[in-house]
Amino acid sequence: MKKFSMILILLLLFLSGCGSSTNENSAPDFAGGDGGDVAPTEEQKTTEVQDTMGNQDTQITLKDRKIIYTAEVNLRVDDIEGIGEKIKNKTMELQGFLADYAVHINENTANANMSLKVPSQNYQALLDFVVQQGKPDYKREYTNDVTTQYVDLDARVTVLRAEEESLLNLLNQADKVEDILKVRAQITSTRQERESLEGQLKALKNDIEYATIQVSLYKPRNSDANINMENLNIFSRSWSGFIYGFNSLLAKTGNVVVFFFTALPTLALVALVVLGLVWIIRRRNNKGKDS
Repeated sequence: MKKFSMILILLLLFLSGCGSSTNENSAPDFAGGDGGDVAPTEEQKTTEVQDTMGNQDTQITLKDRKIIYTAEVNLRVDDIEGIGEKIKNKTMELQGFLADYAVHINENTANANMSLKVPSQNYQALLDFVVQQGKPDYKREYTNDVTTQYVDLDARVTVLRAEEESLLNLLNQADKVEDILKVRAQITSTRQERESLEGQLKALKNDIEYATIQVSLYKPRNSDANINMENLNIFSRSWSGFIYGFNSLLAKTGNVVVFFFTALPTLALVALVVLGLVWIIRRRNNKGKDS
């Protein structure tokens, strides 16, 4: 009986030890299981933060792209100067300005070239207005994404400003003349480079903020737009043709007369040479007959 009791006690102790061991080994499985309330590790937190920052940078890049808008339009119009004034006034109304305006009109041709600058947000409105003023023979729109160039210039300017400030601090601390001269030379070089880059950045900003529209206006020759009462006056046109022909005849006759008198000395010399040769030949022939 005592032996049986001892065996039973030992068996119970053995089973208790196995159960404790099993519980301890299975605890990490609960911590690393698929439950929704499990806290993330530090590595997971870092990865999530990096992904969030990357998405924000992408959104900022897409939103703040630096784009230059340009367009070219050729228009056939009836009234060069009138349409030109309309386009000019519309450009000013949209807070733009006229960079260049040249008009050429004569009896045979009539055309004008305009270079318009308008804030980028009003670019499409002005372009649509221009196209509606005539019959477009040619239209081209193109964009230039200069985001990378803009960011690069801006970063380089920032670095050069910081470098220039550091050099100025060194100059204030320098005691030796040699050191002062070296630092001043570096400041001058840095400042010149910074000012050059700032000029490029300013020009780039201006191209980004103001779109460019190149407009060519022309009035076709011998078109319906050119017909007027003066062209329909046949007598006037005939008389003008007669005068033109008479003037052409006088001009040609005058050219012949001028050419004759210009060549007269040469012709006289040639005539003398010819007469001399004829006289010599005749004299020789006469001597041959006498002999």
